[in-house]
Amino acid sequence: MGQPPVRWRFELVDVSAFAEFCRHIFLAGDIVMGRIFWARVMLVSVLLLSHQVSADETPSPLNGIWHPVNAAMMGQELPKEVRDGIVLKLDGEQYSVTVNGTPDKGTFEIDRKSVPHRMTITGKVGPNQGKTLLAIFEMTKSETLRVCYDIKGLAFPAAFTSEPESTHYLVEYRRELPKGAELSGFVVDVPDSDAFDLVTADKKTYRIRLNGIDAPELDQSFGLKAQAALKELIHEQTVRVITQGEDRVGQIISDVYFHPKATAATDAEIQVNSHLVANGLAWHFVRFAPDNELLATSEKQARTTKLGLWAEVDLISPWDWRRQKAETKKPGSK
Repeated sequence: MGQPPVRWRFELVDVSAFAEFCRHIFLAGDIVMGRIFWARVMLVSVLLLSHQVSADETPSPLNGIWHPVNAAMMGQELPKEVRDGIVLKLDGEQYSVTVNGTPDKGTFEIDRKSVPHRMTITGKVGPNQGKTLLAIFEMTKSETLRVCYDIKGLAFPAAFTSEPESTHYLVEYRRELPKGAELSGFVVDVPDSDAFDLVTADKKTYRIRLNGIDAPELDQSFGLKAQAALKELIHEQTVRVITQGEDRVGQIISDVYFHPKATAATDAEIQVNSHLVANGLAWHFVRFAPDNELLATSEKQARTTKLGLWAEVDLISPWDWRRQKAETKKPGSK
């Protein structure tokens, strides 16, 4: 969090003496001196206040949204599907954690004099309400945060470890990428019809979700065809990614561009998002990209020519498909 903000405290050791001093100035009739005195008092007050505000408003390097990339609870590794549902937000001395939509909020205090640095966490809302967790932390890079918690609040961990017999929860977080960040990497897997796994030159792995589109689910009609088409298009290709944010499971929402292997580097890039929509492999996801004219035009062309999924009978959008599946899982549903 950087250096702790400056906290100013004024102590009038002898208030009566200070008041008597002020009274003498005015009783002496020295109005000019009195005005100068009060002007100086006000000036000093303003300067001190501005100093305090600027110090208080210095952003902490911990501030931001963080996603776990590795985590172990009492010596057991947390699977990716569990990690993907966790989002941590730090802002000043406030924290909020969302675990699959369930909020956990509270405050924390930092002790930077200790090595490793210590963090005392107090739960205010959610499953940790009224509880105190003790942790140590370090920022290995500006975008990487490592925290080891004692979830019982018994003692600060001595090291960044999570042993089977301990009550330690060890997590390595990455900072959420800002909107407009650019990544370049190699597509190593295409596990879905509108998402893929990217590995960058520095060996970081990201799950990329194509921005503004929604392709059929894999268990839906045309879903496997859409996945196969995306895989044929970009698998084991180098792509360029422009981030548009992240979703609640840590997928990087992105516009994606690449040069097909048979083309020259000087040729125009293909934008994967609009390419899928234009070839009837995905819908324009209007809910999340209402002003994307390229996607709107691409879908209109595919609909008109009945390309891909638009040639299907009894077509149903993936968002309606997901809603219907969720409704059938509700208690009492047939």
